[in-house]
Amino acid sequence: MNRLLVVIVSIGLLAAAVVGSNYLRSTLKNSLPVLETLGGDFSLPSTEGKTTTLSDFEGKVVLLNFGFTSCPDVCPTVLTKIRALMETLGEQSSGVQPLFVTIDPDRDSIEKLSSYLPYFHSSIIGLRGDKTQLAKVADLYKVLHQKEYLDSALEYGFLHNDHIYLIDQQGRVRAMYSGSVKLATIIEQIKTLL
Repeated sequence: MNRLLVVIVSIGLLAAAVVGSNYLRSTLKNSLPVLETLGGDFSLPSTEGKTTTLSDFEGKVVLLNFGFTSCPDVCPTVLTKIRALMETLGEQSSGVQPLFVTIDPDRDSIEKLSSYLPYFHSSIIGLRGDKTQLAKVADLYKVLHQKEYLDSALEYGFLHNDHIYLIDQQGRVRAMYSGSVKLATIIEQIKTLL
């Protein structure tokens, strides 16, 4: 009789743990607000060899970043963080798509993006548009970028923000991370959407 009671109690505790876990995941997912003033679908030529749209990744969580390949510090740091995110997620990373939109279409060709981005992670897709296309996408995501002329071989660079945008499976921006946000926080929030 005691064994039967132990089995029943164990099953009850297991069921409560599963229900509690699902409730917690649902609560955390709903605690990430939809940032209504940011985002929207866009379409740009990509390193995939075609025109790629954000909606192509419906059903996946997207990590979106804006930068340029000749950036000396900010962009490599952010792309290294994206690599760490993908590696930490392990098998779950199959549900995540990182995208990198160049803000320097004059120097960043599709070919250059294709050779640069895999250094950080093989899954990162690069996107490039002309200045008009870029302005529209940058406006959607309120991307701050300003060309600055340099006294160096590069001639110019950009002052720009280092944000990674967390976009859910329906294409809605759910969070925006600056460089100071800890990796563990981003991982936890990605997992709530997966």
